[in-house]
Amino acid sequence: MFFRFGSAIFLVVLASAAGIALEKRNLELRREVSHQRYQLDVLTDRHAKLRLKTQQLGAPARMLDSLEKGELQIRRPEKSVESQPRRVPLLFWQRSTPTTR
Repeated sequence: MFFRFGSAIFLVVLASAAGIALEKRNLELRREVSHQRYQLDVLTDRHAKLRLKTQQLGAPARMLDSLEKGELQIRRPEKSVESQPRRVPLLFWQRSTPTTR
């Protein structure tokens, strides 16, 4: 009789210890997920702030104001070391013969 009682107590303790271990692991995983969500929120906010700052600094009106005040200087690109002629960018191409429609 004592053996059965001892075995039952042992099984109850074993089951509760397994439950505690699973709950502890679950809490660790939840903590890690919440930390990752926090980091994602921080990075998203930082990305938005940097994007806004980039747009503000690159705005044409601001650049023109800086040029007029003398804060910015226009520099010509340096000549390349190679003696090859500069090629015209593809965005500025023109047709050699006009087309009529």
